[in-house]
Amino acid sequence: MPNSPDSTQRREELAREQSLSVLEQAIGDREQLAGDRDQSRIDQEQINHDDRREGNATSDHREDRINDDRQARIDREQLTRDISQESLDHAQEGRDNQQEELDKTRARLSLPTSQQPDAADANAIQQGTTERARAARERAETALIRAQAAMVRAQAAETRAQ
Repeated sequence: MPNSPDSTQRREELAREQSLSVLEQAIGDREQLAGDRDQSRIDQEQINHDDRREGNATSDHREDRINDDRQARIDREQLTRDISQESLDHAQEGRDNQQEELDKTRARLSLPTSQQPDAADANAIQQGTTERARAARERAETALIRAQAAMVRAQAAETRAQ
């Protein structure tokens, strides 16, 4: 395939998109690692709390209230973590889809000119528009999940402050 200016420019654009995709994946991996550490901490707190409850089989109402408050805090942290994980999973799915499309585009560009697809017709344009709309909806859903996680974190912080 001859190296036309358009082809060279498109390959450079793909390389930039790939670099951004790799960066997004690295950030996502880091967020997942932080989330896994949070989950481990929450699990350990739950184990410690359960051990404390088993060890204090008294009928002290103040101790019961403290234990109930501690359990409620652990439950809120777990809920926040679950929402955060849902957001991370959704973002990973989006990154996977983006990488798949980059790979498809790169494969198309590497075909000989005689085997490259024809110029887009109206149906192909409509399909592309639909795919972009679907991707926009996925990004909006991810933003909503992140906003919900932020609200749960704010509520947990407010409860801790009280």
